[in-house]
Amino acid sequence: MKESEFFQKGLNLEYEGLERVKQAVEAEDYEQAKAELASYIRRTLEPERFFSVPYEEPENVYKLEGETVSQACERVVEDHVMVSVGVPCDFGREKEVDWFANPTYNGYKEWTWQLSRHPEWKMLAHAYRENGDKRYAERTAELFESWYHQAVCPGDEVSGYDTACWRTIECGIRMGANWPYVLFTFYDTEAFTDQVLTDWYISVWEHGNRLYKNCTRGNWLVMEMNGLAQIGILYPQLKESGKWLETAFSRLEEELDRQVYPDGFQYELSTIYHEVVVNNYQRVMEMAQAFAVPVPAGMLKKLENAVMADVKLMMPDGRVPSLNDGNWFSVKHLLERKRRMLPDVPEFLWVSGDGKEGHEPEFHSIAMPYSGFLVMRSGWEPDAVWALFDGAPFGRAHQHEDKLSVLLYAEGKLLLTEGGNYAYDDSPMRRYVLSTRAHNTAMVDGMSQNRRRDYQWNEEEIRQKADLAWNMGPHFEYGESNYREGYGPEVDKRVNHNRCLYFVKNLPEAVGAENHLPVFFLVVDRFEAEEEHTYQALWHVDSENPVISPSGVRFDELQVCVSGRNRKLTVVKGQEEPEWQGFVSISQRQGDYRPVNCVQAEVQAGSVRMVTVLAPGKRQEGGASAAAPEITAVEAGTGISEDTITVILSDGSRLELSEAQMKADR
Repeated sequence: MKESEFFQKGLNLEYEGLERVKQAVEAEDYEQAKAELASYIRRTLEPERFFSVPYEEPENVYKLEGETVSQACERVVEDHVMVSVGVPCDFGREKEVDWFANPTYNGYKEWTWQLSRHPEWKMLAHAYRENGDKRYAERTAELFESWYHQAVCPGDEVSGYDTACWRTIECGIRMGANWPYVLFTFYDTEAFTDQVLTDWYISVWEHGNRLYKNCTRGNWLVMEMNGLAQIGILYPQLKESGKWLETAFSRLEEELDRQVYPDGFQYELSTIYHEVVVNNYQRVMEMAQAFAVPVPAGMLKKLENAVMADVKLMMPDGRVPSLNDGNWFSVKHLLERKRRMLPDVPEFLWVSGDGKEGHEPEFHSIAMPYSGFLVMRSGWEPDAVWALFDGAPFGRAHQHEDKLSVLLYAEGKLLLTEGGNYAYDDSPMRRYVLSTRAHNTAMVDGMSQNRRRDYQWNEEEIRQKADLAWNMGPHFEYGESNYREGYGPEVDKRVNHNRCLYFVKNLPEAVGAENHLPVFFLVVDRFEAEEEHTYQALWHVDSENPVISPSGVRFDELQVCVSGRNRKLTVVKGQEEPEWQGFVSISQRQGDYRPVNCVQAEVQAGSVRMVTVLAPGKRQEGGASAAAPEITAVEAGTGISEDTITVILSDGSRLELSEAQMKADR
């Protein structure tokens, strides 16, 4: 956008305080107009309002591992080394940053995209507020002008998903998270000259226009509208700011109903993007409050429901599980910030205040009937037993092929884990974490689930309950769901997989309460097909020293027993050929993963029932006689209509269980 066009069409020259800018523009003296605009900005910006909102550390990996903020600032200022997605690029002290560069070994596109989110600009601004080092202001101004002149804003016809520097997700993040902090820090420094401030406001107008005309959908739309709303709040002198603000609030209010299930989980069913959405609402709401701008009345109550989803999912160690493209976020950390927006919710106070405020949730186990997750827990203590059963729909985006998967936390750790989330590249590890192979569910004929091929999201799905049945009785808890959408590239739909998960938590006397067994889980898989197939149930066990026996596999902290005489048991760890198996991602950085044991329980049949016992507990030293008996085997009929299950203990006793009775426990 040319300067003259901005002053004539982008700036509201009738806005109070811009009278001298208007005079200069009418005289076509644009050098004077820039000087008057910059003077106005320096007089009227209100940093005390802006900085009433606490600092939020930038997202994304813009520092090297182990690097302090001070070291990172010096790297950017003196060495001209930039980091994106954890990968450095040395541009040399005498050279500008190339904002279209990509130093990754495989052309990982996220490097270039995330570089233009400018987290290090905000880092430099925050450090400047603490130490007043004018080099930080000078370097930030240099980086801005370099980016502004290289990364030319595209025309209205260019999709929000396109370009290296102007995708609308980056526009939203720049406007709604990083750029405002930079402006309110450096606006009155020598480095932010009249020209820099004018270019800044021109670029902000370009951001607003692009976000208004080229917005997308999903979590991107929420980030985009946060950015657009903050332009409306912080740059009211722009001619379109009122329209942009009204549009952003309207779309944000609509998206809460469009994106959040009635049970509180965002429709991508990812713990990362659930937090992204909630966090962006908080950003705009807090900024609006700081500048006395009213927000839609019903927004806060709907957000409380979304924040409660983290409490529902929380593991005993205080983290949420990494669902789909998710993360193992600390709920306490998340809620410390949410308490500013929702200060009086007793469950949030209890979690964020280490149990010293509020009260613990009234529930232990809980079903999320719309998003399709069932959480079973023995209590809220740090040493509690927790399991998650996935009966969820495919979700709106960022999905993994993991229907019917189970996670298990016991013995103070996540014993049943999964592949997790990994860098958004095209590596074997990325393909692995997306596939069924990386999850605790089942494959058919070596093939993964394949809902992705034919799936299309319909908006009415947000109000539909998932395929999930459950009951929570005093002795047994139960969850059940089905996978019918097919396996493999051709989506063979002739196999139906039904899975029931039973939490045996308090055995009634009739089946052996005198044995004082700790809690355990029963997983009942029913595969139904007209032709014979190879079914392979997978269990990713984050415990060591597996010992395979005829009845199952014993690890240091978990016993896995599988029924059936003709099934085959193997343990795989860190395998790359013939296919990847037995890995977990440590972070989203490329190359950041480790091996983990994976039990493969395989059977060939047409229709068949397979029963698996998951019994947490440390391996007993000195034999079973030294402690209470432990589970050593499970027996069950293979017919899919069979009901009974026999659990065999190390002292020779047998527990006779009925699926019907466990389901109906009252």
